[in-house]
Amino acid sequence: MKRVSVTKAGFTLIELLVVIAIIAILAAILFPVFARAREKARQTSCMSNLKQLATCTAMYVQDYDENFPMSVYLDAGRGCAFTFYSALDPYIKNAQVYMCPSEPAALDVLAAFQALGIPVCPGTAPYVSYMFNYAVFEDGPNNRLTGADDIPINLSEIKYPVETAMVYDGNLAAGGGPFSLFDSPIQARHNDVVDANFVDGHTKVVKARPTGAVGYNANGQPIKQYVVTDVGPYLGQDELWGIAMKRPDGSWYADDLR
Repeated sequence: MKRVSVTKAGFTLIELLVVIAIIAILAAILFPVFARAREKARQTSCMSNLKQLATCTAMYVQDYDENFPMSVYLDAGRGCAFTFYSALDPYIKNAQVYMCPSEPAALDVLAAFQALGIPVCPGTAPYVSYMFNYAVFEDGPNNRLTGADDIPINLSEIKYPVETAMVYDGNLAAGGGPFSLFDSPIQARHNDVVDANFVDGHTKVVKARPTGAVGYNANGQPIKQYVVTDVGPYLGQDELWGIAMKRPDGSWYADDLR
């Protein structure tokens, strides 16, 4: 009986290198797509947080004669700092709402106040990822913590609630670089967009671009500077600061009522 010799075919070195090269090209194409998809999912969760914060702020405003909460003040009776986050705590009771999944510990609130030698009042979220529009959330009258003497903003004073920002992806600056002390710069965490809510309660994305400049937050961590590129009252700003107003020619700008 004649034996038939069978030779098994295998990959040549060149064929193997070609396969590896194809896999590398596909990975280079797909990995950024997967990363953007993952960030989009985080953005959706972040937007949900901001919607809850908008709803809770509206509840607070209705409970306090349409006055917005103050940003921060010294509670003399308890000897602690009472913040915007403390004011909303009875309506939220979930510290995770203040944390964006893309940067959940953006600002260590407890450490920031400890550096000032001031404890925070119970109910303050330990970590936050969102900043607020200081022109809407004023410091209040006879504020012994900040030295300000401004009464809180009333809802009726805001002429354009749809265009006036409230809470957004941001951080608290410590000064230096492009930022002044206690600036609240936007942080475009979600594929170069900022999640934000507005006085009327709606949420939307605000487009931004990095300037290349870097500063530091209140915990000494580096933070990038972005500027708003959407047309509107905050165009060109690195904060969503100010109450939306219109000039006689119809163009938008943002300013402080006080």
